[in-house]
Amino acid sequence: MAEPFIFKVNLGGMIDILANHLYSSPDVFVRELLQNGTDAISARKLAEPQFKEGQIEICIQEQERLSFSDNGTGLTEQEIHQFLAVIGQSSKRDLQTGRILEDYIGRFGIGMLSCFMVTDKIVMRTKSIKDSSHAWEFCGSPDGTYSIAPLPPEEVPAGTKVILQAKHGCEDYFREEKICALVRYFGLPLPFPVLLCREDGSQKRINQLPELQGDSSRQILALGKELFETDFMSYIPLESKTGLFSGVAYVMPHAVSLHAKNTHRIYLKNMLLTEDGESILPKWSGFLRCFLNTSRLRPTASRENFYEDEMLAQAREELSQCISDYLTDLSGKNPELMQKIIQIHFMAIKSMACEDDHFFRTFIPFLKFETNMGERSGKDLLAETEKVSYAAEMNQFHRTSALMLSQNQLLVNACYVYDKQLLHKMQEYDDSFFAVPLEYVTFEEFLQDPPAEAFRKARTFLEIAQKTLRQFDCDAELKAFSPEQLPVFYMLNENADIKREIQHSQENAHDLFRSMLNAFAEEVQDSKAALFLNWNNPLIQKLAGLDNPQQQKLCLEILYVQNLLTGRFPLRGDEMALLNQDLIQLIEWGIG
Repeated sequence: MAEPFIFKVNLGGMIDILANHLYSSPDVFVRELLQNGTDAISARKLAEPQFKEGQIEICIQEQERLSFSDNGTGLTEQEIHQFLAVIGQSSKRDLQTGRILEDYIGRFGIGMLSCFMVTDKIVMRTKSIKDSSHAWEFCGSPDGTYSIAPLPPEEVPAGTKVILQAKHGCEDYFREEKICALVRYFGLPLPFPVLLCREDGSQKRINQLPELQGDSSRQILALGKELFETDFMSYIPLESKTGLFSGVAYVMPHAVSLHAKNTHRIYLKNMLLTEDGESILPKWSGFLRCFLNTSRLRPTASRENFYEDEMLAQAREELSQCISDYLTDLSGKNPELMQKIIQIHFMAIKSMACEDDHFFRTFIPFLKFETNMGERSGKDLLAETEKVSYAAEMNQFHRTSALMLSQNQLLVNACYVYDKQLLHKMQEYDDSFFAVPLEYVTFEEFLQDPPAEAFRKARTFLEIAQKTLRQFDCDAELKAFSPEQLPVFYMLNENADIKREIQHSQENAHDLFRSMLNAFAEEVQDSKAALFLNWNNPLIQKLAGLDNPQQQKLCLEILYVQNLLTGRFPLRGDEMALLNQDLIQLIEWGIG
């Protein structure tokens, strides 16, 4: 059997991995020192249930030196060798079972090495509560060497003190302002004091959270402003029914992009894990900023995000339900605030309603839709007894809204994001609600044949109209329809619409692409466009009675192009030129 060999670890290489690949910045050395102190205090509480006075003290010599001291369990000489000299061995792990103890934050036994990103020497003085007759000083260097020396036990309190000297270029991390900001950032919710100790003997607590007494709402909003530098409009309490998390979701006071990278404060066992909520928060939560603490989820090796497992999926689902339930209750308790939230964050609310059935049922009555009869709420639409039509394109809506309004037909402008999906979801939600695309509407039923006498009177005029519009691949038909104020109505099928778009593009295309567009245009079959002349309109009747064919032709061309403009169809060059020419001719006739 071959002789086994033991892996050797290059500590310098490990530190490079930590600094450039595992950790996002040297800031994390503060987090690692706080975590080690917190876990030591937790260990002492387990060993001494009566122990209640846990704390961490920080002393700073500006831009030169700092120390982190905790009054936790401390380390014996054997534990120093076992946990500080073996990479990957964690003092938080049960050595018999290998299981991480639940009361601890750290998991991988590499956190102390992060200090080498800001110092060339780690000095640790410690005395264990298991052996009060001995105290030790550990000195570690980035070359992998370390020493352990005894200290007078009476001069060393129980616990651990880590002393760091600033490495060249890292002096900024050894300033009071910087350290206090990082402590508050990483450990604001810690349940024991983190104290800044000054040379004059005074102390200041760094991680003070407001006590929620009296008007707690004002204090919670004040905390949100301190955390995120924003005056939030409201907040949502976050409390897991299974104990997975607790915290607050703050409602932004202005609209935000659904795809914006939002900043949160998400803590694991009271220590900051990440600002990125993508792994735990619902996708539609872009209008919220969350201050969240969890104790049971698993961190990744870098302790900068959560490990993807079933418990994380459960937390994600519970968070979604927690936010949804609160807003559901708010719609009944404070509808004014609910309307304000919807008005500002309607995009996020619509997105949420499309994804979540429970949320949809809560919000659909409040959501607003643009229609040809003015703004309508989801509640109004669901109350409609007749079918509702919707336009999926803005131009479609504007071209047909007046005609459908004259027939008392409701048309919804569904070209806005999520509106079409919401209309479909409303059909699933309520069987009596029926929404159809505008393509399924037969406009011919709105266009009636005028009396036979009208065809006799307008025969010559209709012939001139057909001849005039032939150059635009458009037929002319005489109809009678409402509203009577509408002299003409231009309608084309899908192929004709495509052909117009191609012809418009041809005029602006390079020669190379123009031939390709010509080929596309030739392939468009069954294109049909028609301009319906409204016999109910006084202008059309007046034009039909004129004895001047030139004037009739000119007015028909103007009506055609004007209808294209109001319908937002792309004008070809010959159509635009025709409008300019005819308007000049019309003015000249008027002056003459």
